[in-house]
Amino acid sequence: MHMDMRAIRYFVAVFEEGSISAAAKRCFVAQPSISTTVAQLEDQLGTSLFLRHRKGVTPTPEAHLFYKSAVGLMGEFDALKGLFRRTEEELPLSIAVMPTVDSGKIGGFIKSLGAISERLSLRLVDLNEPADARIVSDHLRGKNEHFVELWEEKYVLALPHGHRLTLQGAVALQDLHGVRFIERCLCERHDEVTAFLGKHRIEPVPVARAMNEEWAVALVAAGLGVAVVPESSVRNREDVASKPLKGFDLVRRVGIAYDPASSSSAALQLVLKVPESSKKG
Repeated sequence: MHMDMRAIRYFVAVFEEGSISAAAKRCFVAQPSISTTVAQLEDQLGTSLFLRHRKGVTPTPEAHLFYKSAVGLMGEFDALKGLFRRTEEELPLSIAVMPTVDSGKIGGFIKSLGAISERLSLRLVDLNEPADARIVSDHLRGKNEHFVELWEEKYVLALPHGHRLTLQGAVALQDLHGVRFIERCLCERHDEVTAFLGKHRIEPVPVARAMNEEWAVALVAAGLGVAVVPESSVRNREDVASKPLKGFDLVRRVGIAYDPASSSSAALQLVLKVPESSKKG
């Protein structure tokens, strides 16, 4: 039975993301490519791997069994490729990553880089360190930087299970008045949210400050309060509830920011092919 690694990678992306559309964004390909490839994989295996529904997909018991093997195959395949890499031809590249970016999407981005070229010697660094390029939201791009969008996502309200606001279909920021609230001190939209709340005299009750959305969601799960976080940070969390925000649309666009003076770099040119290939897919 022939089974290519692309099918394995697409399956893992769908399994981890919980939806075909999210997996397509993570792999930087069109959604039909994911759907068709996963369907072909199911035909090869002779079993259903996912139950499709309006909100996404649910892995079947067979998918849970296959997932462990699939991850192992991906690791072995990447290790084999490394055996034959010609290190003298490597192209060094450092990329600074903002701390609030979704690690799953970063993983998909790195895999896409590997699919384009095996010559890149990639180093991820903190946002405040010198780097050839940065992965940031468009709000954090420098004045003289070029910005190439990789993905966008909405912000949602994360709530503890049983919170009264979980009874609503969507939550307006006005509903946060008097509600116990967890702030994210490194949120790139913090000032915008704070200004909106102040303008409309909406006063939530601050109970904690978290360095990133992972810590913020952990505090929500503990029942401490609610938090406004990127949708990706709660997508696969079963210990918290989430509700869309209404009346104040928050969207985070994440992409590659770089100095145009460095655009002639061969390594950077390979990185910029990732969003180009996603559009063609």
